[in-house]
Amino acid sequence: MKKLIILLFVFTLFVGAAVAQDKGDEQVFGKLSVYSDVPDTDIYVDARYIGRDRASMSNISVGKHYVRVVKGEKSLLSGIVDVKEGEETVVVAKVEADSLEESRRKSNYVFFFGGLTDLGYDEAIPGANISYDYKPQLGFGAEVNFNTKIFDSRIDLGFFQNYPAGIVISATQEAQMSVSTPYINISKNIFKNKTVKVNAGGGLNFGIFSPGYRTSITIASRPGYQAFIEATRSGGESHYFVVRLGYVKYAGESAFPGQVTSAGYYLQSGMAYEL
Repeated sequence: MKKLIILLFVFTLFVGAAVAQDKGDEQVFGKLSVYSDVPDTDIYVDARYIGRDRASMSNISVGKHYVRVVKGEKSLLSGIVDVKEGEETVVVAKVEADSLEESRRKSNYVFFFGGLTDLGYDEAIPGANISYDYKPQLGFGAEVNFNTKIFDSRIDLGFFQNYPAGIVISATQEAQMSVSTPYINISKNIFKNKTVKVNAGGGLNFGIFSPGYRTSITIASRPGYQAFIEATRSGGESHYFVVRLGYVKYAGESAFPGQVTSAGYYLQSGMAYEL
């Protein structure tokens, strides 16, 4: 009988300890809501993107969490909040009137970059189509990025200057020519997380065909187009790193006369700085 009582006592202690441990390990939750007085802001909790302008987390673990509200590359609010069990914790990002008006204006940037362009060269003349192997061109450029409220998009105005590269005419003959261009693009964000944003876009160009060493050719510029996808990563409060991959088609008309097209892919990378 004594042994049975002792066993029951030990069992009760064991079960009680297990239940107490389960209660200690049981996770409790609260609710966190974040609002911003400034439109077009991104909200992060514990470095994880959760929404735009207004966001709520209904089942967030109780305790301290890091909240950050940003617009573009500028931080409007950041700090630690303490979420209570069964309660809603509300955070409102507010700024002074002058700062609010400034924040409503989206930041614009200037982008400096280098690039590699791999094109073909094709010319359609009466009775024949001519294609030449065009070696890759290296170049550099600059563009101004204007963020706009139109479809929440971005407009780019830029110029890309290529160095002359070889066009293989025959086994023993090679011409030199570059294709540079002013251009306009419009793009839109299609993906973002806490470190990277991905944008897609396209636009129009006006290719300038310039002969190089020991090459004499006249090609009048005609409108062309390009399309691209780019990834950006923040480098701080006022600048970010950009890698862009795209397809471009330049057009022109030679003196023969002939319709010239030069199309292919390009890769560009550089830094964008806030204006």
